[in-house]
Amino acid sequence: MQMKTRLYIIAAMSENRVIGINNSLPWHLPDEWAHFRKVTAGKAFIMGRKSFEAPDALHSEHRNVIITARPPAHAEPHTEYAGDIPEAIALLSGETDVFILGGASIFQQMLPLADRMYLTIVHAQVEGDAFFPAFKPDDWQLASSEFHGTDEDHAYSFSMNLYVRKQPE
Repeated sequence: MQMKTRLYIIAAMSENRVIGINNSLPWHLPDEWAHFRKVTAGKAFIMGRKSFEAPDALHSEHRNVIITARPPAHAEPHTEYAGDIPEAIALLSGETDVFILGGASIFQQMLPLADRMYLTIVHAQVEGDAFFPAFKPDDWQLASSEFHGTDEDHAYSFSMNLYVRKQPE
């Protein structure tokens, strides 16, 4: 029997839902990146082309599936291309845990399919042009939250939250 692939959204957003500006993150939070690397180590990623090509993009050492209408002639190592989300999920059907890295439209489409959200809340209102989609808090249970204050390496405080989808009653 094949195991179901679990889909996990991982993102950081400001209090006003911003996740990016000009295809980059609007903040630099080294401890949040360390958390990201720890959580996603050895796992497969799904992301849109612009997220994959962003200057500060994080790529999986394991497998990256990029959703794009125009795949390049030559794929980078550990990288595969899919025309849409069902194709991306099918490519990764042998994986147990798959992380969704965005961007905004990918998050929007994957939200109903996700089992968990690793959602860091950056405690600030920032300017941006990409936003995390609204979601129903009633659909999710906050399983853990770790607060990180400001310091010389972190201009903003943030909370690294893990939300687990509630099972239907």
